[in-house]
Amino acid sequence: MKVWFSLGLLVLLNACAHLSREENAVKNTVNFLHDVAPFTSDSLVNVVIEIPAGSNQKWEVNQANGQIEWEQVNPDSFRVINYLPYPANYGFVPQTVLPKTSGGDGDPVDVFVFGPASNRGAIARVRIVGIIHMLDNDESDSKLLAVNMDEPGFDVNSLEMLIRDYPGVMDIIKLWLLHYKGFGGVEILSVNDERDAVDYLKAAHVEYVE
Repeated sequence: MKVWFSLGLLVLLNACAHLSREENAVKNTVNFLHDVAPFTSDSLVNVVIEIPAGSNQKWEVNQANGQIEWEQVNPDSFRVINYLPYPANYGFVPQTVLPKTSGGDGDPVDVFVFGPASNRGAIARVRIVGIIHMLDNDESDSKLLAVNMDEPGFDVNSLEMLIRDYPGVMDIIKLWLLHYKGFGGVEILSVNDERDAVDYLKAAHVEYVE
């Protein structure tokens, strides 16, 4: 069954987004950035989903109000990825920030979450399994890799297991990252294991608290 995972990711590329194009914000009384805990009581991590797998609409958290909004290009249009849609759910860990002076990009920590497409604004309990260190237009822009623990049948607890049991997944993610902004804008430096990923995440939480 696991061998179908890579094919499943490709199928998700053609899935529909959970919100219609007429909507441009997730309205919620919760401040996704400040009101949601980054870590759970069972040693997992909370990730707020900004972009469901299969969507090509670029949504992100507004750091001023903590709401998730469709990135606006100009007064009349919103950003759409001019490539294949996101191959996995994409979001951020609340209560994190890593300044450029500390090796980050000044934003909350980004995460790819493997599993079926989630609703935009959903809070997924995930296990961190790795990290992609990369440059975006010569600036650090690392991405954590995680598995949605609320989805049955997905038993992965390390980068080694992900690569071994779901062949092709990392190739899909890396190829997508190299091309989704046009060739040449992104440089992948390394793919590291869960220990490096957790260290990166903890440093970003410490920076947020301070």
